[in-house]
Amino acid sequence: MCAAPFAAQASEVPFDQFLHQAAAQEAVSINYDDWSYVLRTTVFEGGRSDRTHAAPPAPGIGRRIVKGNTSSTRFEGNRLYFPAFKGQNLVTLKHIRAELEAMPGAVPLVEWTKNQQLAYWLNLYNIKLVELLAEHYPEQELRSLLYGGGSRSGLLDQPALKVAGVRLSLNNIHHDIILANWQDPLVMYELFHGFVGSANIRSEAYRADTVWDQLRENAVEFINSNRGARMDGDILRVAEIYRENLELFPGGPDELKAHIVSLADADYAPRFAAARTVVASTRDYYIADLFQGYERDLNPNAGNSAAIVEALTGSSNADVAEWMSATMDRQYFSAAPGHVMEYLGKVRERNEAREGNVNVEEYEGSEKTEAPVPE
Repeated sequence: MCAAPFAAQASEVPFDQFLHQAAAQEAVSINYDDWSYVLRTTVFEGGRSDRTHAAPPAPGIGRRIVKGNTSSTRFEGNRLYFPAFKGQNLVTLKHIRAELEAMPGAVPLVEWTKNQQLAYWLNLYNIKLVELLAEHYPEQELRSLLYGGGSRSGLLDQPALKVAGVRLSLNNIHHDIILANWQDPLVMYELFHGFVGSANIRSEAYRADTVWDQLRENAVEFINSNRGARMDGDILRVAEIYRENLELFPGGPDELKAHIVSLADADYAPRFAAARTVVASTRDYYIADLFQGYERDLNPNAGNSAAIVEALTGSSNADVAEWMSATMDRQYFSAAPGHVMEYLGKVRERNEAREGNVNVEEYEGSEKTEAPVPE
């Protein structure tokens, strides 16, 4: 059996200054406008899943090799325009992250409200994760890069930040700070892991006044997709990332199932509730990149970048379209890979068909990995 990543062991690093201390009222004003701008111009919103499974992709015209993600969930979820994070853009991203990193040194976290603290940690985690993946781009399969293997640690365990004098890894932020402070399952839905099978990255930063609504929206999107939860006979198959967050479900599989049922659409909630067992085996560790790690398509039959911009224009992704139209041909590539157009076409088709239609999940077949959620 191939084991899924597990939560990091409790750290001996003193995180006391980050735990259980907060102001009752806002004494400082915090905004993340620069990070929101980056997200608004680089995050493509894929919309809600229609519960269909993507058929295996075929090679493009004049090809024998399939490029890109081959998972049945490859059309689900948001995507980042990762090729944007190069050169000066990556320098700018690092500058924004450094400013966030320094904020608790200027104004101690004890002077922030709990919601301000939560929004801060979520934004800091996500911007650092995007920065790390941009530095490794075009790495495509992220499981070993993030979680490591054998004696090699993954990116999530490597000290990558320094906040108020304390060295932190992303797993420290995840487990030793966020989960230690907020025992609410919603907090797991916007720790962006960078791969398709994780929760979405949003097109705006988290804010103290909206953070819980934002988290709930992400939770609903994820649970009502095949990435998050689906039925296989009488088995409820859930994403492997739930195994990383088991401490949020002290009641075990029954509590996890109840959480999923509480946020599932009416068509699926009864089926999930009737599941005999919960198995963590739904996964797609392919990078959540609009171009799937392939910036160029040298096939003369490939489309051009204008086709991508046209597909984005006039939608909720108009800001992405405007930014990409000014940068793609000049900086990144000359032809649009076929798998990009396939994804965009599927999103458009799904959005056009959504209103007034009821979609029924189709059985995909048994997974090879059986990983029951521990009792």
